[in-house]
Amino acid sequence: MKQLFFNVATAVALGVAPRASALCFQFTQEHVDLLGVMWNSASNQLNLMASDDTHGRLYASNQCVVICPESMKFTLPSGTPLGNAGDPLWILPQNPYTGVPYVGVSAETVPAGVFNDPFTLTLTRLEGPGQFIVWQIVGLPPQYDIKIDTRDGISANDKLTLLVGGHAHYNWGFTTNGVYRAYFQASGVRVSQSTNNVSPETPFTFHVMPLRPFENWTATNWPCECATNIIAAGADPDGDHIVNVLEYAFGNNPNVALYTNVPAITFVTDGDTNYGALRYLRATNATDLTFAPVAAGAVTGATWADLSNIVSVSTNGATQTVTVRDSVPKEATTNRFYQLRVKLNYP
Repeated sequence: MKQLFFNVATAVALGVAPRASALCFQFTQEHVDLLGVMWNSASNQLNLMASDDTHGRLYASNQCVVICPESMKFTLPSGTPLGNAGDPLWILPQNPYTGVPYVGVSAETVPAGVFNDPFTLTLTRLEGPGQFIVWQIVGLPPQYDIKIDTRDGISANDKLTLLVGGHAHYNWGFTTNGVYRAYFQASGVRVSQSTNNVSPETPFTFHVMPLRPFENWTATNWPCECATNIIAAGADPDGDHIVNVLEYAFGNNPNVALYTNVPAITFVTDGDTNYGALRYLRATNATDLTFAPVAAGAVTGATWADLSNIVSVSTNGATQTVTVRDSVPKEATTNRFYQLRVKLNYP
């Protein structure tokens, strides 16, 4: 008995159960102390939260995102330590700038007499398509005082220091556009103690505009979410066994557990010859994906051949239905396996 099979393949792993955040505030022009050191005396715990000084509110890190507009993309001149002449750099400036978030750090809510100076705010990791640089312009003549620079990796030297009750502003630079998540930990030593009190590792999200199509899709579905088991390309937050990159590819809703719009086997006739074929959907806005249908006579130990004989492409709203046939006639093989490989073309 002849059989035809298909398999949807990606190179990323499945995720685990989701966690949702109900609130998302976008900082577009506010004064925000993004790294706000908070002390909870009841739990003996340091925390980092975003302090919106413009509106007098506090946000957890998965409740807010900082927007760096495309207008803040600059071309570097020669002679700076921030990159080569002609390189782009998106900058959130250390001084107020109209229409741009004014991003600082603060320990103003920590009462005096509880901690010794200073607090340390350490960058522990970075997720994003480029590099992250934090610096101040100081002195006369002006000098670059670089505090954090991921171009040479991340180490204990990538940190900010802050006096108890203090407040400071820096330039925040990004070497390319996209979604960044910068993970920080705050640490400090209590008065009359000798060991550090350390906050949880806390991610803060920056949208450096313009976002790439998959980043925009992710930000639309989970505006401020940081958990990779929800937002990663290989995560499956709704548990329907279709990972995010494929939900995106097929035009599905990643928050609804519905196994739908997956590739299907069909048959087509070309002249007097019958062929197996693969029919699949692709979202028209998923311009950063590569779709590669392939076929083989066995799942393992065989060479997978590209399928390039496109029979039809039909557009229906935001998706296209593509049918691509095999090059091996149906009657010429006993078993035939089909696979749709989807690649996210991402830095």
